[in-house]
Amino acid sequence: MTTKDIEQKEEIFTRDFLLALSKWQNGWAENQEERRKIADELVRQCEKLAQKFKTVNHPCYRKRFIKSGELIPILIDNYFFEGVASWTKDIEYAKWFKGRVKPDVKHVMVFKHLPLPQEIVVNIMSLWEDEEFKKVAEIFKTEDREASRALFNFKDNQSEIVLRSTLKGNEIEDMVGISSSFDELCDMAGIPDDKREQLSIKYARDPNGLDIEIPIFGGARPTKEAIQKTLIAFRELMETSRKNNTYVDFSKTAIPHADDLKHKLD
Repeated sequence: MTTKDIEQKEEIFTRDFLLALSKWQNGWAENQEERRKIADELVRQCEKLAQKFKTVNHPCYRKRFIKSGELIPILIDNYFFEGVASWTKDIEYAKWFKGRVKPDVKHVMVFKHLPLPQEIVVNIMSLWEDEEFKKVAEIFKTEDREASRALFNFKDNQSEIVLRSTLKGNEIEDMVGISSSFDELCDMAGIPDDKREQLSIKYARDPNGLDIEIPIFGGARPTKEAIQKTLIAFRELMETSRKNNTYVDFSKTAIPHADDLKHKLD
């Protein structure tokens, strides 16, 4: 049996579907125009999938390097639609994927979201639980090893779910910050100066060490507290602006791309 035979039987897992999925998992090297083209095709090919491949009953996570202008709609409007994007069931994988820092990016955040059924493009994990999908994928691999490379390289290892993706301020689960210096940590712990050198040597020899002045995830509670402080500061800014009749410039606020917005739910 070939993939052509399968298509003639009107199976859902056509070669075009497998190719679209493999291209999505292969990525686009930060080329957003290419991402949108690949996303368009993936959405189109997933339209006929059975509901069991578009079902998620657990939270999903996505780490996002926040671009210039995106923070305002995320925090203030509590809504920024970014188009079709990959999320994962595994928060630790989300934190690890593509690192913690990026040039010219000030904010790195992890979002936690329980998807609505209509937001789900495809649950890739559920595909690899299906025997028919695995059988057809193997045929695809035999016929076109190069085109299927990404599909089999990743499989369901990323615990990936593809969503029509909205970033919301109240769904920020964690974010990256720079850890305190050694002396600051000692001050917070109340460690006297004469004990610090010995402690420093101890942790220098510890393979696990201490996170000192490096990018780390702050944790859920500190993240919520930091966001709350930011929102309070914003409200104070707006109140001061109103009282003094001064202008607050929102001209650099990010706006979703038109080709992403076509995937937005009504």
